[in-house]
Amino acid sequence: MEISFLKDAIDRIAEMARPFVMEVDGRKYCSANMREVEGQGEKPEPYRVDTLDALIQLIRTEGAKTYEKLFVRVKDPRVVVVDSGYITTSQEYYDRASLYQATTDVPPVTYGRAMEAERAVIELQSMYAATGDRDYLLALLSHIDTSQGVSTMDNGVTQEVSVRRGVALKEQQTVQPIVHLQPYRTFLEVKQPASDFLLRIDKDGHPALYEADGGAWKLEAKRNIAGYLSAQLADLEESGNVVVMI
Repeated sequence: MEISFLKDAIDRIAEMARPFVMEVDGRKYCSANMREVEGQGEKPEPYRVDTLDALIQLIRTEGAKTYEKLFVRVKDPRVVVVDSGYITTSQEYYDRASLYQATTDVPPVTYGRAMEAERAVIELQSMYAATGDRDYLLALLSHIDTSQGVSTMDNGVTQEVSVRRGVALKEQQTVQPIVHLQPYRTFLEVKQPASDFLLRIDKDGHPALYEADGGAWKLEAKRNIAGYLSAQLADLEESGNVVVMI
């Protein structure tokens, strides 16, 4: 008897919880917010490439022909993403399609920590464009005497380090505190931004480079990328089919 009473009570509560429609002054209202449910197709992941030229080819051969408007956004110096304009579903909900992403495969440059001199020389020769300050730094590193440790004098602005001359003679040489370098750190299709770096050398002769431009190079790199894309997609920008932005 008790079990039957509980079952009747549960059934009654379930019945009361069901959505229902009522009419008030000729207008119909539902007791719950209801939304039509239908099968939703899976969205593919953005197609990923590693050059700007490949991204441009995708936009021209596929994206611009499929969507009325494409937004090409330079997310950061290493990444560009392409999204569609607003599209509507059968329920009239607005959405966007994330179509493509270009990420440069240029290897990252070492900043903010000391490196072995040999590693620093390799990076300077392979990851930096040839400039006067790069050559100065290479020459300095090749002459630092580490056999008995490095003698340094540091006043917080400039350093003096022991450098080797000939076989045994040493002299103190003032280290240039700020060097202007041009590392490869964005897409290779565009001009690489040059910027200032603070140079420090520890007592073991290990150099360290610290960014000294407040990150301004990132904005320059993004502008270079946007300029390149705008030039290559000029006709699509003019027609309003493509918007390039940073």
